[in-house]
Amino acid sequence: MTGRFRFDAISSLAAPVRSSKPKQAVPVRSSPTASNSRQLESGLRFRIALAAIAMILASCKHADPPPPVADASPELGVELTAEGLATAQVRTQKVGPGTFTPRLRLAGSILGDPKHVAEVGARVSGRVTALGAAVGDRVKQGQELALVDTVELHQVALDYRTSVAKARAARDTLARQQQLVSERVGPIQELRRAEAAAAEAEAALGEAREHLKFLGLTDADIARMDVGTGEAKSRIMSPIDGRVAMLTLTPGQVLTGSETVAIITDLDPIWAQVRVYERDLAALRQGAAATVEVPAYPSRAFEGTIAFVSDVLDPASRSAEVRIRLANQDNALRPGMSAIALTARAASDQSTWLPAAAVQPHDGSRIVFVRTGDRRFVAHRVVVGEEQGGYLPIESGLRPDDEVVVQGAFALRGELERADLAGD
Repeated sequence: MTGRFRFDAISSLAAPVRSSKPKQAVPVRSSPTASNSRQLESGLRFRIALAAIAMILASCKHADPPPPVADASPELGVELTAEGLATAQVRTQKVGPGTFTPRLRLAGSILGDPKHVAEVGARVSGRVTALGAAVGDRVKQGQELALVDTVELHQVALDYRTSVAKARAARDTLARQQQLVSERVGPIQELRRAEAAAAEAEAALGEAREHLKFLGLTDADIARMDVGTGEAKSRIMSPIDGRVAMLTLTPGQVLTGSETVAIITDLDPIWAQVRVYERDLAALRQGAAATVEVPAYPSRAFEGTIAFVSDVLDPASRSAEVRIRLANQDNALRPGMSAIALTARAASDQSTWLPAAAVQPHDGSRIVFVRTGDRRFVAHRVVVGEEQGGYLPIESGLRPDDEVVVQGAFALRGELERADLAGD
C-alpha cells in the first residue's frame, strides 16, 4: 500500500497541469522550436516517473533489516589482583540444599534453673548468734549458714523431752502387761490399754522430733538432746549444693521468722529464657540445638538445646516462652544477663540458602558471584525468596557445582560497578 501511494503521488506530479477554465480555440502555428520543446518536456516527465518507480521498488525490496537484539544476560566478570583479593577477604563455598540453614533470632535473658536456685528463709524468730558461711562460698546441701537463738525452740525442746519421758514410761507399762498376760495373771483389757498408750506416746514423740527438725535441728542435735548435752539453737542450712549468692545476716541481727536471709545458686546448668512470636512457632521443636550470645562475651557462643516451648501464648505480645538449657561450668553466664538465641529454622523446601550479604543488588536485579578462576569471579543473576533470619532462598540462577562467594561479595560488586563506569 505504501509503494502504490508513493507511485500515485509522483505520477500526479509528473502529469500536466490542467486549468479549470474552459479551453479556447487557439490557432496552432507549427514551428520547429515549439515542437522540440514539447518533445523535451514529455521526455523529462517520463524520466521522472521512471525514477520515482525505481525508488519505490528499491525501498520495497531492500528494506532496512531490524536492529540486532542485545544479549539479555551478558557475562559480568571481575578479576582481582592478588592484593585486591586479600583486601576483599573473599571466601567461597560450594553450596546446595542444607549448606546454609535459615536461623531464628530470639531476644531474652539468662535465667537460673529453678531446680538449682534456692531462697533460704528464717524459720523462727530470734537472734543470730553465729555465721557459718559468707557470700561467694561454695556450700553443700545441709551445710550450716547461721545459728539462731530462739525462745520458740526452747519450748519445743521442752515438749520433746516431755514426750521422750512419756514414751519411755508407756513402753515400760506395755512390757509389764505383756509379761503378765504371758504368765496368765493379767487381763487382756489392760494389755490393750497399754498398747494404745504406748502408740500415742510414740506418735507424740515423733511429732516433737519433726517439730525440732522443722526449726533447724539435725538428727545429731536431737541425739545430743536425748542424752542431755544438746543445745537448743536453730540452724539455717543450705538446701542444695551451690554457691552463696546472697547472705543478709550479721551476728546479733534479730529475725522475725518470715524474711529471706540467703540465696544459694548452682549455675551449671543455666537457662536462657527467650520469647518466640506466633508466626515462628512452627519452626521450633523441643530438643533442637541453639546458640546463645551475650554482650559480656561478644566473641563467644554458648551451645545449648531447647528444653521447653510453652503451650500458652501471651495474649498481649502474641509470643510464647522458650527455655534453652546451657552448660555453664565456669559460671560465665549469670542470671539477669541479656541474651540473643539463634536456632536453626526448619526450611519448607529443599532450596539452596545463602547469607543475605552474599546476594547483592545490581542494575535492578540480584546477583551472586561465582568463582571461575583463582582471582576471577562472574556475577550470576538470581531469583530469591523471602529473607529468613539473615538468609535468602535461591530459587533460580545457580547450579549445584557453583562455588559461590559467601563473604566479600560487597567488595566484588564495587569492582563491578567501577568497571561499568570506566566502560561508559
